[in-house]
Amino acid sequence: MTFNQITLKNLKSNIKNYALYLFSLVLSIILYFSFVTLQYTHSLNSSESPGIIRNGAKVGSVFLFIIIIVFLMYANHLFIKRRTREFALFQLIGLTRGNILRMLAIEQLTFFIITGIIGILIGTLVSVGLLNILVKMMHLSVHVAIGFELPALIQTILMLVLAFILIIIQDSLFLKRRTILTMMKDSTKTEATKAKITPAELVAGILGIVMIAFGYYMSTELFGTFRQLTMSLLTPFIILFLTVVGAYLFFRSSVSIIFKSLKKAKHGRVSITDVVFTSSIMHRMKKNAMSLTVIAVISAVTVTVLCFGVVSKANADYSIQSMAPQDINFAQKSSAEKLKHSLDQRHINYDEKHYESANMRMGKNDVLTSKTDDDFSHAEMGITPDKNIKGNHATITNLQGPIEGMVDVHIDKDITLIGKTKKTFHVDKKDDSGIIPGNASMGGPVLKVSPENYQALKSKDKIMHQYGINIKDKHDLPKAEKIAKKIYPQVPLQSEIKKLIDENMGILMFVSSFLGLAFLIAAGCIIYIKQMDETEDEVNNYRILRRIGFTHTDMMKGLAMKILFNFGLPLIVALLHALFAAMAFMKFVGEYAPVAILVVMVIYSLVYLIFAAISFVHANRIIKQSI
Repeated sequence: MTFNQITLKNLKSNIKNYALYLFSLVLSIILYFSFVTLQYTHSLNSSESPGIIRNGAKVGSVFLFIIIIVFLMYANHLFIKRRTREFALFQLIGLTRGNILRMLAIEQLTFFIITGIIGILIGTLVSVGLLNILVKMMHLSVHVAIGFELPALIQTILMLVLAFILIIIQDSLFLKRRTILTMMKDSTKTEATKAKITPAELVAGILGIVMIAFGYYMSTELFGTFRQLTMSLLTPFIILFLTVVGAYLFFRSSVSIIFKSLKKAKHGRVSITDVVFTSSIMHRMKKNAMSLTVIAVISAVTVTVLCFGVVSKANADYSIQSMAPQDINFAQKSSAEKLKHSLDQRHINYDEKHYESANMRMGKNDVLTSKTDDDFSHAEMGITPDKNIKGNHATITNLQGPIEGMVDVHIDKDITLIGKTKKTFHVDKKDDSGIIPGNASMGGPVLKVSPENYQALKSKDKIMHQYGINIKDKHDLPKAEKIAKKIYPQVPLQSEIKKLIDENMGILMFVSSFLGLAFLIAAGCIIYIKQMDETEDEVNNYRILRRIGFTHTDMMKGLAMKILFNFGLPLIVALLHALFAAMAFMKFVGEYAPVAILVVMVIYSLVYLIFAAISFVHANRIIKQSI
């Protein structure tokens, strides 16, 4: 048999094992080519089209580039490790390492050419659909044409060429570092050499859990206990180190301790389910630990990115209300009066809203305490008049947004404010829903007091105003906005602010959603390859169990539990990582959206578990055929 015949036969025999990998690769290329096409589309490079689409597509394509390269490298590592025995046999029949490397290069080149052509052809069509989705998500009314872009093709080919070169280097190093004997024994080598829990294992297991817990604690105290580290940008990296290394130690040692403890508790009386469930996990604990950690990290990043997207989307309403609560907003009374005069002349009906507040220096303060250890002794606080408040009673408001994560508010406490006079107020109410525009509040908490107390405290140099005008008939709004622009070109218009926020949130949700899809494909494919590897290595074990009387049905429960463990445990760790990251982000932006985060996690889990179902069907079929 010639080398070419061996290569072709080997390619045909392995193609079924690469099916999901190739499908995932095609999807990845489609996504990447589509994003790059958006980046280079001529109609998006015109001055009339929103530049944020190009920038968002560029960011997305960079992240996709990294995801795809890492995914291909790791998936290839799993594939060549499961083929070590095959490589050893090839060397025994006379093939050199160079021949094997050439065989692998031909395989990869074939895969890359086929998937590249399919991915680019489909990607050309998909990019049109992606653009339509994006335009709708950004609430744009523009028409943007899209077609085949040569620079996008070149960039996609360069990405595949780089991936191919890196994979060949990876394969070369793998073959160079292993002898024939090492390859023959690689799949049979056990990693659970001791039945008892060793001191090193116990320390590593406890350390893993402690590291994860401390990482979570740090994420809840970003602007509290660890504020100085956060300000120096060290906290995120420390948290990342603690949670990733902690997860590895947890999978490597904590899980081993749990299984060994359960085995000891059973006093040797194990069922067929226990044998099928735990044997391969204990047999390759170190290998499992690394792959489960990678899957957990990929899943955590995916869910975190999606959570950041939905939290930012939920924060959009607050941003609009704090920047431009009315259709047209002025900080100067003279500008507002000019606009009203022009509107009256043109018989355009409107409502007006005036915000006024005055800054006071805080004296004794039992109402506000800092979550970030800031000193409020010389801080200022805004006050605004409210005719419904009498005497020295007060209501605190304007607590939404970032300020919510920075201060604690205590009701039924006193606060002293110093202006023209000095007055102490009893804060007996909190208005969580109230928002006072930034021009009239500087973004901080505001105290509603009686008009009499407001007049007694305020001084002219400390007063802030915002004049808002709402147009009653929205058909007249474009005309009114043009007039306002002539009076003051930088006037904050609610329609412009909303459009800007819609564009930003739309591109954020678009990029995060499709990056999430790419991460999900990578995680699902990696764990599927891992499960396929384990099942095919254990076929002889299932045959032995069948010979001693156990049926296929007896083995299925243990197999289902093993697959649930391989998929479920990293998913749980990933969801916990993402939850604490999302909580820290919510505290930072001051927007709490637990329902949106729960929906993201449930949807991700359901899609992720589809890969588990595919793995179970595949493993079930292999075992059924082998016994």
